Amino acid sequence: MRNIAPLNKITGVDAGGTVSLTLPVNLTYDKIHFEYSGVTPEQIKNLKVELNGRTLTEYATLQDLLNENKYYNREVVAGLATMHFVRSEVKSSKQPQLVEQRFFGLGTAGLSLAQIKFDIDAAAAAPAIKAYAEKSAASAPGWLFKRRSFRYNFSAGVNEVENLPKPNGAYIAMIEIKKAGVTSAEFLVNNVKWRENIPKTLHNQILKQNDRTPIAGIHAVDLMLDGDVFGALMLDPAINDMRLRIDCESEGQCEIVVHYFDSYANSSF
Repeated sequence: MRNIAPLNKITGVDAGGTVSLTLPVNLTYDKIHFEYSGVTPEQIKNLKVELNGRTLTEYATLQDLLNENKYYNREVVAGLATMHFVRSEVKSSKQPQLVEQRFFGLGTAGLSLAQIKFDIDAAAAAPAIKAYAEKSAASAPGWLFKRRSFRYNFSAGVNEVENLPKPNGAYIAMIEIKKAGVTSAEFLVNNVKWRENIPKTLHNQILKQNDRTPIAGIHAVDLMLDGDVFGALMLDPAINDMRLRIDCESEGQCEIVVHYFDSYANSSF
């Protein structure tokens, strides 16, 4: 049975404060909803989910979470933001669809601490934040999505990124290239092209044809376009070279966001 209830252990909701939301452990979290006012999504910063003090996933701002939801065509409403642990975009050719979608739910049985933390900008007018959870039967942390961010300085022209972490046994579902002016990108694994340069208009059209919504300023290298987890890249020791070649019209800072998933019990990443 799915239970929908408020989460009351939230502290630090003040302008300039650090907010900590402690999740009661043992149940499985399908979704966590935030209701916010008196603060903009850009003023909610350094958003992290932590399990036993280890970072599971991170967003630079709440706006990044909202953009992720828009990309996957999830419902987005002003004043509300949702973390989706059960992945409705996953579609299976091998098992019932609900089984694979729920496979990634945030189980907390056996944990001593599960928290969501973020900072509120000092310029926030009058922040007020409440949290709610959709929970299901108890389970231990299993296979979980991990969103990790890396920053680079780009020049105009072709830029190569070849030092993204390759944690053994993990999978890469998507890579986001967050910078204005990116026109195309190649993704190579052991010199095999998993994605090749194609026109930006065609790239965006393919995203739309697969129920994705292109987001301005983000170039998505989506390895699970059709929702199939078996389309993701499995990382193993045989991969000795993995790189992006990114065409960019202008110089400036670029954020590369990698969407990994792996087994929590077997991972130190």
